[in-house]
Amino acid sequence: MTDEARGERIEGWAFTFCKAAFLALIFERYTLLATAALAFGLYVAAAIYGVREWRCWVKPPWVTIAMGIIAAWQVYELFVARH
Repeated sequence: MTDEARGERIEGWAFTFCKAAFLALIFERYTLLATAALAFGLYVAAAIYGVREWRCWVKPPWVTIAMGIIAAWQVYELFVARH
């Protein structure tokens, strides 16, 4: 692997964390709920349109199931359990 390719790979990781940090800034306390719910919805939509391979390290259908469970758990924690 060349130095430039290694640098591009590292920049890709940095960009991933940059996106996560930006979402955390916007959603604050609701970051996990918002990102998991959006991921769940977008993965379902992608599947409806025929996409069967996703880049997430958790593979289909487990990534969709995991994001749905995380989103539901956050709804419970944020809005049900604390009130």
